Amino acid sequence: MSRFPAVAVMLVAALLAGCSTTGDSDDEAQQSAAELYEEARETLDNGRFQDAAEQLQDLQIQYPFGPYARQAQLDLIYAHYKAGEMGSAVRAADRFMRLHPQDENVVYARYMRGRAHLERGEDFLTRRIEIDDRTRDPTAKREAYADFQQVVNRFPDSQYAPDAEERMIKLRQDLAFYELYVADFYMRRGAYVAAAGRAQTVIENFQGTPSVRRALRTLAEAYHELELHDLKEDVVRVLEMNYPDDPALSRPIFSPVDRG
Repeated sequence: MSRFPAVAVMLVAALLAGCSTTGDSDDEAQQSAAELYEEARETLDNGRFQDAAEQLQDLQIQYPFGPYARQAQLDLIYAHYKAGEMGSAVRAADRFMRLHPQDENVVYARYMRGRAHLERGEDFLTRRIEIDDRTRDPTAKREAYADFQQVVNRFPDSQYAPDAEERMIKLRQDLAFYELYVADFYMRRGAYVAAAGRAQTVIENFQGTPSVRRALRTLAEAYHELELHDLKEDVVRVLEMNYPDDPALSRPIFSPVDRG
């Protein structure tokens, strides 16, 4: 990902001359919006992302209108993201999209919102203790998926669409894995109806992911425990048709004898 959004950051001399000041007597407040923006950009370039975020926020307060304020709003998304402030990055993206719904850079704000949600879903435990993040609360991943889907559907020709599409593939796999993880949890506790519901969700909503095969097995096992033999038969036939070499088919509950 590039350090800055692909936007027109080179502003014409007429805009430079047209920037107004707040009228404050303080020397710093009398600087032009262009000068403040260039300072913030230099801070970003130096990797001082929290400081840059503060400068960009100050610029918006002092000069709430004009192209520099709009550009500062975009750069603020990036500054928060690089500072690890994912909640603030999401809010900054939301603000830009709300204030400028027709702006050509909405796609960037939407894409970065998705990136921030992805990072937001990785807490201290998943990063430091190597806990499988696919077993964690998937709320942030669902939000990220929705954001990337918006990028792909609304802006298919944008530079962000290919990466968003790749991330959606991985997210679908992770979300399917989570549903199956919960289904297995229910199976171990004898909550077979709940397990069947989760497995069915994977089969219906996450076709093409590796979890579908396991979901079919789980669904057949749940139906077996519930003594819903006709439904189990249907699932086993689907499993045989799509995964004829699955080792689970040799297990007694999947065998022709068990089908009775």
